Amino acid sequence: MASFFSSLFGRNDKTGTPDEPNIYPDDSFSILEGETDGRAVMGSVNKGYKNYSMKAEYPWCLHIGIALPPDSLQSNGLPKGEEIEIAYKLEDELLDEIKKIETTHYIGHLFNDGYLDVYLYLPDPKKVHDYLQTQINKKGLLRGFGYEITKDEDWDSVEAFMQ
Repeated sequence: MASFFSSLFGRNDKTGTPDEPNIYPDDSFSILEGETDGRAVMGSVNKGYKNYSMKAEYPWCLHIGIALPPDSLQSNGLPKGEEIEIAYKLEDELLDEIKKIETTHYIGHLFNDGYLDVYLYLPDPKKVHDYLQTQINKKGLLRGFGYEITKDEDWDSVEAFMQ
């Protein structure tokens, strides 16, 4: 379990372009741990966004769900060590490309019920949606994934993580 905790931290997820340095709060990552319907939930969230003043400028919530194979999960529903690295690799690949396309606010991620759920906020979803459409059924994907982009001007989708 210690390696699981250590894999949650140390990730530099500050995103966007160098010419927009003041649009990001200071990072303040925290571990979230709990249960939902008897299944363990664990992840990390950047609580630096708790009182973020520019939410209205980034009203689009991108939720990416990376599917984890059932045989790669521990009895508590959390992924085994190898699976953590595989899921993070796909997350990093997707985020690296998304950050090139659009200013991106990375809120955090959760291992939950066989998925790695990733939460980001964007000013406009069109180009990111177009990119993700080219990736969703791409041959050779490390893991399958789905995504949803919803208008969420008050960032209600991640409010519970900020408590």
